[in-house]
Amino acid sequence: MVFSTQHRKRLTDHKGWDGYAVWSPDGRSIIYDREEVAEGQKSPWIMNLDDYTSKPLGEFEGWLSVSDWSIENRLLGFHEQAGQRDLVLLDLDGNIVEKVTDTPGHNEHDAHFSPDGRKIAYANGVIDGTATSLELIDLESGNRTTLRTSIGRIYGLSWSPNGDKIAFVDAPGGDADDADIFLYNITEQSFQQLTDDPDWDHMPAFCANNHTLFFTSYRSGEERIYQVDTNPGLFLEIKRVDQ
Repeated sequence: MVFSTQHRKRLTDHKGWDGYAVWSPDGRSIIYDREEVAEGQKSPWIMNLDDYTSKPLGEFEGWLSVSDWSIENRLLGFHEQAGQRDLVLLDLDGNIVEKVTDTPGHNEHDAHFSPDGRKIAYANGVIDGTATSLELIDLESGNRTTLRTSIGRIYGLSWSPNGDKIAFVDAPGGDADDADIFLYNITEQSFQQLTDDPDWDHMPAFCANNHTLFFTSYRSGEERIYQVDTNPGLFLEIKRVDQ
């Protein structure tokens, strides 16, 4: 389907860069990164989608990017100062209310709340690029668990709608390996490799039915969209959906 220009609206217009928008739970606002050309620093801005007005979300030393917005209106962000990046929780006024991680020599990325807002899954990479881990934090108990460690780059995390699975991308063989889609079952504490193709598979995203997973792949020679059913016991049939 091709939409006409009347269905599109430009939301930002300034000389710097805007991107990485995060929806509010009620769908009426977004928070996005803005980079000012003169300063070269990224900072979060919040936009009201009722009237399309924007304003800065707080003031920060260093660089800060909001990665998720929970149903309890907590914000999850990456805060980088002096070369160290850590996860922080913020309120809707842009105040940092909690530093979730403190990991010198590591950079967190791809952090997301569980659907109920009680857990955070994220990837934690060594700055020298030698390893990445998939981590899980329980915000109520404070427990932190390393679910998987890889010499490749783990990224592209996606929670299932009921919060019992996490899909992610990994290249277990490191730089010489292609990326594939994996699945972690929280209830069973088990992993499953969903794709195994010599071409790159990435960008997994769960459907609302909790078991259909969409991803993009170069297996046809061009980047296209595919789907796979993650229900246990089913044959993993991968279908192209954009033909």
